[in-house]
Amino acid sequence: MDLGDAGRKTIKGHDREYYVEILQKVRAKSLEEFRKRDDAWLMAVDKDWPWGPTNNYCKWFHVCEHEAHHTGQIALLRKRLPGAKPSSE
Repeated sequence: MDLGDAGRKTIKGHDREYYVEILQKVRAKSLEEFRKRDDAWLMAVDKDWPWGPTNNYCKWFHVCEHEAHHTGQIALLRKRLPGAKPSSE
């Protein structure tokens, strides 16, 4: 959230494939890390979480909500790009 000008210059202005590749790498890394953890880890409580004690399940549920929201935003924008084919929905 505090990228600053240098951070914005680093991540802005690339083609779509650049961002899709990053998403694919992050998803692969997340799955790799989840394979190392069990249900006890998922339910473990982080007492120092900024808004109060929170377990890892809650944290990851929040991450998934964000990804789903942004995936929907991307789909909405893609449908409105010049030359986009009309949806059959």
